[in-house]
Amino acid sequence: MKPRLLVVELHHLGDAVMSLPFVRGAQKKFEVHLLCRPSVAPVYRLLADAPQIHEWEPPWAEDNSCGALTAIRAAEHAGRGLAQENFDAAVSVWADARVEIIMAAAHAKRRIGFPMTRGNYYAASLPWRSKRLLAGQLLEKICSLTGPIRPLLTTWLHRENVRQHHSRCWEQVAEAIGISCEYGMPWLAVEPSGEISTLRAKAASEGKKLLAVHAQARLPSKQWPADKWRTLLGRPALREKFGLVQIVPPGAQAISDEIPTITTSDVRSLASALGAMDAVVCHDSLPAHLAAALGKPVVTIFGSGEPDWFAPWANRERAVQKRVCPLHPCIDRCGMDSFLCLDAVSVDDVAVKVVEMAGNK
Repeated sequence: MKPRLLVVELHHLGDAVMSLPFVRGAQKKFEVHLLCRPSVAPVYRLLADAPQIHEWEPPWAEDNSCGALTAIRAAEHAGRGLAQENFDAAVSVWADARVEIIMAAAHAKRRIGFPMTRGNYYAASLPWRSKRLLAGQLLEKICSLTGPIRPLLTTWLHRENVRQHHSRCWEQVAEAIGISCEYGMPWLAVEPSGEISTLRAKAASEGKKLLAVHAQARLPSKQWPADKWRTLLGRPALREKFGLVQIVPPGAQAISDEIPTITTSDVRSLASALGAMDAVVCHDSLPAHLAAALGKPVVTIFGSGEPDWFAPWANRERAVQKRVCPLHPCIDRCGMDSFLCLDAVSVDDVAVKVVEMAGNK
């Protein structure tokens, strides 16, 4: 019987995709359980061997101002609900005292993670991030001294370099439990969409590759302006190299009436559509990470995020970004009057990267 491992990933869809190589590697040694938000669970269900999934929506998911007492009680409640699983180990890759409390309340024998230090906390130099870090450190200290299960973490990890990619953090966790991350492509068990076969055939008959264009993002701080997207798609160099397809999420509007459109309904249909493409251009968001997980070359337009940390796997050189804002990377809050980072990314910047992909698979 395999030992039981709890993986806590309470962030967003793209973050869940970045955890997949760890989960795949861990499944060779452990019975893996995932604690994640309900909106994120579909990512893990795309694995050929889906882990045990425990869905939970933390009260701070959409409101980081959630009070300390509320956070402690919610985290303890979530952890106690998992205690009957008798986990041999619990892990997280995020420096977050609330997650440490969950792992301790779950009574996992080993609790491995990154404590809340400046070196472990993303964008700790920004004023609002620094304030959150201090609050988390205080919560971490109080619970470490007074909580029923002490210490919160039994193994402390530290980022080797503050600019290392998020995947390297997962590798450090993997090393701590004696496994290796599994990066073999594809990460996901998804059949390419048959709906796109006619478009593929047409592109192939013209000697072109099929390029997916996903022009929507969850956050405004990641959304490149629509007029720039339209200008990009009108570039003759792109039209000569690629057959273009718009992928549009539910409730969104296509940015061009001249390009075929595929509307996706959920994470699986999005992955299926991306799996039928030769290349992808999109924002720093879920589609970029899904495309990379399927082994596709992807040009990613970055705004508030940091590609050194969060570029799609094996596509760092295709990330497009301009470091013009003194507060960059702000990650979750813009401190300027406008999105300087996105405004600075020109159509030429993106077009060059996209055309380069035509010569690579």
